[in-house]
Amino acid sequence: MKFKLFGTEIYLSFLFMAFITAMLATDKTGFMLPTLFAVLMHEFGHLFIMWVLDCTPKKIKLIPASVQIVNSFSRGYKNDILIALSGPCVNLLLFSVLYYNYLCFKNEFTLYFALLNLLIGVFNLLPVKGLDGGTILFSLLCKFTDINRAVLIVKLITAIFALAVIITAVLLTIGGKLNASLYIIGIYLLIMCLIKI
Repeated sequence: MKFKLFGTEIYLSFLFMAFITAMLATDKTGFMLPTLFAVLMHEFGHLFIMWVLDCTPKKIKLIPASVQIVNSFSRGYKNDILIALSGPCVNLLLFSVLYYNYLCFKNEFTLYFALLNLLIGVFNLLPVKGLDGGTILFSLLCKFTDINRAVLIVKLITAIFALAVIITAVLLTIGGKLNASLYIIGIYLLIMCLIKI
């Protein structure tokens, strides 16, 4: 499905829509919708700053486990850092507001939603490829070294994180506490090491 929003072409792949539909249909906890909302707000944070900096993307593709942004121009490292920071900042702002609300009204769902936003914001700040923190690290490194060395450093840090996550997952499994999410994150990070920036 394709449509335009503020001059940006948005493409939703069939697999992306099927994945979201399946997740919503099988969710027995009732927390999938708030998670999707937190992720959506994160992405809107990026898009809002792109709009403010007058570098809105030409096209956005939503496919399973990825959001691909196609630009028709170079944004520059400073703008890349600001854009990368904006998504986690939105989640951290939502965490602050929701946590304050929880302290006032003691609503458990509000606490969950606050912690979910905190988790998404902090996770995306990890300095690994494929996350906002990796983009920030790459942009900072490009100011001090050549691009090839920056790519190598980001890939090395990502590989170290991936191995740490996978080792943790294996140790938990041996201890009788299988955590499929850790395996998925570790494999995702390893795949990111193989893809060009």
